[in-house]
This record gives sequence, C-alpha cells and structure tokens, in this order.
Amino acid sequence: MEAVRVLIVDDHSLFRRGIASVLSNEKSLKVVGEAADGLEAIEKAEQIVPDVVLMDLSMPRCSGLEAIQAIQTEMPQVNVLVLTVSETEADLLAAVKYGARGYLLKKAEPEELIHAIIHIAQGEVIISPLMAAKLLTEFKALSAGVKKGPSREAEADLSPREDEVLRQIAQGATNREIADALFISENTVKTHLKSIMEKLHLANRSQAAAYAAKKGLVPNKD
Repeated sequence: MEAVRVLIVDDHSLFRRGIASVLSNEKSLKVVGEAADGLEAIEKAEQIVPDVVLMDLSMPRCSGLEAIQAIQTEMPQVNVLVLTVSETEADLLAAVKYGARGYLLKKAEPEELIHAIIHIAQGEVIISPLMAAKLLTEFKALSAGVKKGPSREAEADLSPREDEVLRQIAQGATNREIADALFISENTVKTHLKSIMEKLHLANRSQAAAYAAKKGLVPNKD
C-alpha cells in the first residue's frame, strides 16, 4: 500500500516543521509539500495533488476557508483536514460546508492526528469529539429552522449563464472545456462556479453535479 501523500499548510514555519517531523515517523505517511498561506496552498495542491491537505484556517493573503473552497472546487478528490486552534462553531460549519473531511484542534495528540490523516485518506470523516458535539448541536438548530421556513434550495436564483455552466459541470466538463463550449474565459467560468456554489450552498463540483441531476438539468442519453 502506497504512503498517504500529505501537504502541510500553516503560516508558522516552526509548526510546519514540527508536524512534518511527527509524520515522518509514520511509514504510511509521506509529507510531499508545505505552504505558508491559502494562495500557496492552492498552487501547491494543483502541482502536487496530495491525498490529504492539513489546513490551518487563520493565515495571511488567503484564509484556510477560502483555500478549502478553491481546492474542493477544482480538485474534489483531494481530502482536506483542518488543523486549527479555532473552536468556534462558525469555522467548523464553514469548513464542512466548503468540503473539509476533518476538523482537529492543534492541541490534539500526535497519534490522533496520524489516525485522522490515514482514515480521511480512506474516505472517512474525522472530527474531534469537542467539535463533533458542537456540530451536532448546530445541525439540530438548522434542522429546526428548515422545518419552519422554505428550503435553502428554493431560494436559489441562478442566472441563465450559471444554468449553462451548471449543466456543463453535470456532464463532467472541466473549466477549460466549459470555457470553450460557452466561448468565455476560464476565469469567467471560475467566477460563475463560485457564484453557483454560494447560491446553492454547495461545497464542490460533485455536489453541484448531484444538484443538477436532481433538478433534471442533465440531458438524457439515448
């Protein structure tokens, strides 16, 4: 079995080196890169395509949450594990919303971190017990709110162009292919994609494709 390839993202170099040292003692893990902020994390993830990204949240230039959203939009196969000091429900919910598969606090034991990385790489979801309890409380509150009001999906109002982009995503098209098909730039595609994600409260392309299929936007094949 190949070692799990890990990208470490944190704005403190000493912390990155410490994590790298801990992971180097585990034969099933391999540190393949480091990044000091969200923008560098996105660039490194595109170059390396790691199995797991260890993501801090509070960083200069581009936050961890922004980086998670960008990475999951472009590379949904990359698993993100948040490693942070933040114990706020808002950060936890945002990280999960944008596609993170795990949320650990920096005070976690080394063995807990290693366990989380390995299992997240296998497709599992890992959240520290303290944050899991908070998440459950928030979900219960959200569920109660949904029962009292209209669904969030019903509030979505996509533009005609966003509908076209969504149809292309549902058919598995890349940003380049969408740009060529609709005669627009890749940056414009990314802008539309970001707007779609925000309006529909989705985390990545896979969820967008599932939404499109649910709404009957995928053409039937003969």
